[in-house]
Amino acid sequence: MKKTEKGEFGYLRYKKSLNLLIMIIAFVIVLAVFITGLIIFKNKNNYITLVAILLVLPAAKFAVAYFILIPHKCCDTKTMNDIKEVSGSLNVSYDMVVSNAKKPIGVLAAVISDNQILAYTEETKADKELFESSVKEFMKNEKLNAAVLLYKDRESFLSKVKNTAANFDDTKETNLDRKGYLTEALLRMSL
Repeated sequence: MKKTEKGEFGYLRYKKSLNLLIMIIAFVIVLAVFITGLIIFKNKNNYITLVAILLVLPAAKFAVAYFILIPHKCCDTKTMNDIKEVSGSLNVSYDMVVSNAKKPIGVLAAVISDNQILAYTEETKADKELFESSVKEFMKNEKLNAAVLLYKDRESFLSKVKNTAANFDDTKETNLDRKGYLTEALLRMSL
């Protein structure tokens, strides 16, 4: 399992595998502690059983982290190549699950300029308004301002990215700095 950083292509696949592995190990430890208590004391009413019960809480936390990621799709290579082809000097983050107050939303890719965040998802039940408002609110709390758009249609997304990349002025250092700040903030918001 190759370590992948948040925002890189393949991150969601890596994170799912890592969380599954940690969850399995955590529950195996709980089971091993419980069985050890049974073997030593010949009944379940002992202090080692209490330790096993307490270990269930962190194991459950790892299970929740895994199950949150399960319904979200990973970005495929064709989508990544299509986005790279049209994104120019804009920042691109892949395989994100963006958290908010109601329901996490899986984003295959987000393209970031100095004043826009263009996100693409294939989740049919993704709440466009919730995504856009929660990202704007998060950016506002970070003292940043950007237009946020979530696309469910691939061609519209790629067309908008191409247009944005053509109009992006990468000669100004302030534009590059702002693009970096928006990218970092979006990654902090995602799981």
